[in-house]
Amino acid sequence: MKSSDLQETPPADRLVGFRRVNELTGSNCKTSHMARALARRGLIRQVRLSDRCLRFSENSVLQLIAGRNAGLPATPQALAVQAEKGGAV
Repeated sequence: MKSSDLQETPPADRLVGFRRVNELTGSNCKTSHMARALARRGLIRQVRLSDRCLRFSENSVLQLIAGRNAGLPATPQALAVQAEKGGAV
């Protein structure tokens, strides 16, 4: 199999905790309330690992702050985070 036959796959979606969600969105909330509220409103995806353990999709958070979920323009913070990951918004 040639390397040209292989298609480039997108990076895997990481699961992150509420602290990372708060960091990416610029929230200074110290609890999971904001991240859970965003998930409840359907703005980000959540994964329940157990009754008490929630994780959130990093890609859905990046899409939210890039404005894709709400039809808003990308924020400078979203562009910086995406640049760190090596991709384009």
